[in-house]
Amino acid sequence: MIRLKKRKNLSVGIMISPMIDMSFLLLVFFIVSTMNMNEVKTLPVKLPQASQVEVDTKSLYHVTVLPDGRLFLEDKTLTKEAFLLWGRKAVIKDRNVSVVVYGDGKTNYQKILDVLDLLKEAGITRVGMAAERR
Repeated sequence: MIRLKKRKNLSVGIMISPMIDMSFLLLVFFIVSTMNMNEVKTLPVKLPQASQVEVDTKSLYHVTVLPDGRLFLEDKTLTKEAFLLWGRKAVIKDRNVSVVVYGDGKTNYQKILDVLDLLKEAGITRVGMAAERR
């Protein structure tokens, strides 16, 4: 009869270093793949070069539209007719007048469009819309 030798206490364990390697590999993969998710596909357009942007603050005006439809030019309340008259005078005074339109989040979109129509009717073409970053 053949006798088998008893094995000494072998510790059974899980090798953790390959799991750590795989977890880091997956982490790097997801980081690299999410970096390319924000790429925006647009038409290929060669943009003009500029060394710096100069903003003429003398001809920059701020218009605020409240939810009830009231208009504020800087800090003065204006009616639509007075706003249109101001716009026409501003264009005569300076052809490069710029207007930034601020609208409350609860303001009806039609009221913003009405202000944009008034600016267009007055001849103001340099118009921007203000928004907060999310």
